[in-house]
Amino acid sequence: MTGSERDPYLSVKHQAVEQASRCRSFRPDVEEEWVSDEPVSCLNCYFRRWTRDSFHCMAGKPETTD
Repeated sequence: MTGSERDPYLSVKHQAVEQASRCRSFRPDVEEEWVSDEPVSCLNCYFRRWTRDSFHCMAGKPETTD
């Protein structure tokens, strides 16, 4: 059993790092908002928006100000 099978968050964390390293839109959020130890991670991106279960990437989508 791998570490990511024991802890599903590890798998998400690794995927977020891989995707962010390939993303042209990645922009780090303010450090106080970071949730990962890896600086370049979707989990630490300015364009990530949290949902109840996960997050969505909002890069390239118009910002709404309600």
